[in-house]
Amino acid sequence: MTMQHARVWVCWAFTSSLACVVPDSIASLAEAQDFYQDKQIKLVVGSDPGGGYDTYARVLARHWSNHIPGKPQVVIQNMPGAGGLKTANFIAHVAPKDGLTVGALQNNVGYEPMMGISGGKENAQFDVLKMNWIGSMAKEVAVTVFWNPPPVKSFQELTQKEVTTGSTGAATSNTIYARLMNSILGTKFKIIHGYTNQPPIWLAMERGELQGSAGPFYSSLRTSKPEYLRENKITIIVQIALEKHPDLPNVPLLVDMANTPEDRQEMELAVASLLMGRPYTLPEGVPADRVKILQESFMTAMKDPALLQDAEKLKLEINAIDGPAVLQLLTKMYQTPQPIIDKVTAIFVPRDK
Repeated sequence: MTMQHARVWVCWAFTSSLACVVPDSIASLAEAQDFYQDKQIKLVVGSDPGGGYDTYARVLARHWSNHIPGKPQVVIQNMPGAGGLKTANFIAHVAPKDGLTVGALQNNVGYEPMMGISGGKENAQFDVLKMNWIGSMAKEVAVTVFWNPPPVKSFQELTQKEVTTGSTGAATSNTIYARLMNSILGTKFKIIHGYTNQPPIWLAMERGELQGSAGPFYSSLRTSKPEYLRENKITIIVQIALEKHPDLPNVPLLVDMANTPEDRQEMELAVASLLMGRPYTLPEGVPADRVKILQESFMTAMKDPALLQDAEKLKLEINAIDGPAVLQLLTKMYQTPQPIIDKVTAIFVPRDK
């Protein structure tokens, strides 16, 4: 549809002439729809090819165009580095503000200006509350798992017995959630660092070198090791999220283990970003009509049977939230009292790191 055909003319007659005008909002929307005709949208992924964020982004790229007026081509550009900071800074300061460059960011980016998890607050040169959030393809749930037979049979036993878990680094979920539980709830996780990624941790569990893994994403576990679940090779002790995963109705939530309201508030802040598990954003300053088009087309794409079938083949979960919901979540995070932020920061970014 061209802008000319899309316009709705409001006319009125004067004594000897007819004047017609186009309401600004309608004309602007029509122009935005025409803008994407024959254009290319660059989807910048803040991680290496082949990982979870990249896989989700490629599924989106294959189907999103069908729901954007003008059907622009969507292409992937990988930009790994600094735990996602490189891409976030690029989107905030380098990417054109024309609605043609979208960032596929890690969910930890929401914490960076607040806590500096990946590389120090000074390196987070962006304001997450000013970004134009398009939405997130999925919520995430982290889990604490042990190889069977498990060293403990309940979460409460983790406060009485030391268990060994593996991790790839200080800022990863396997480390920060183990530290969170140790600090607030008195668990006794012994974290063994040095693994390159999650697969070697699974292998070390199979060999008996490790007893478990403190914070892998359940979606990744279900995708990469479905036989662990199918053949009952592991026990999931707790799920780390604000909401239970539908697959795990009988596994307790970590936030429900809180002993005091302050403990719960600290844990809620620590796990909040999991709700924006696979987020996409535009930089500040993109015209509002183009933001609206991409937000609405994104959510429409999330219901596209072809996209859902594609995701199912790859064992990817799609449980999207829209852009305003992402912003609402981040706004709530940044309204947390400073003493709570300071305590969670000390857990996530220890001075002895």
